[in-house]
Amino acid sequence: MFDLEKSISDWRWQMLSAGIETPIPLEELESHLREEIEQRAKSGLTATAAFEAAVHEIGQPKVLGSEFRKVERTLMKKVMMIVAGIFGVLSGPAIFLPAFAKHRHEGMWGTEVVVPILVGVVITFVGAILTVHGFRRRRAAY
Repeated sequence: MFDLEKSISDWRWQMLSAGIETPIPLEELESHLREEIEQRAKSGLTATAAFEAAVHEIGQPKVLGSEFRKVERTLMKKVMMIVAGIFGVLSGPAIFLPAFAKHRHEGMWGTEVVVPILVGVVITFVGAILTVHGFRRRRAAY
């Protein structure tokens, strides 16, 4: 005899083994699975057929796991871009501000002043671009 709850439990284990380990997406997928089963059962299918059709509709665990990993990698890249950008925005001034202070104190423009100013400004500028780009891309992904 077909046990729907046992089949759903087995399906959850397949999802976990396919790499969908975070609770919220797994619970949402299970909720969709249950809704599909309920709709198909109301249309006259047996519990077994409704379950199999719902699993087919939602997708196979390995395919879903692969898609979730792609999304997680993309999100991680965007987060790392934002973190690197913020680091650049914060560390760039730490390089060029002391050089400006040295210029102000000594009144000269030697390589010991110009190089740190240029490097610091470039790091700050690149950091700002990375941060803005990361936030833009992050928003566009959703």
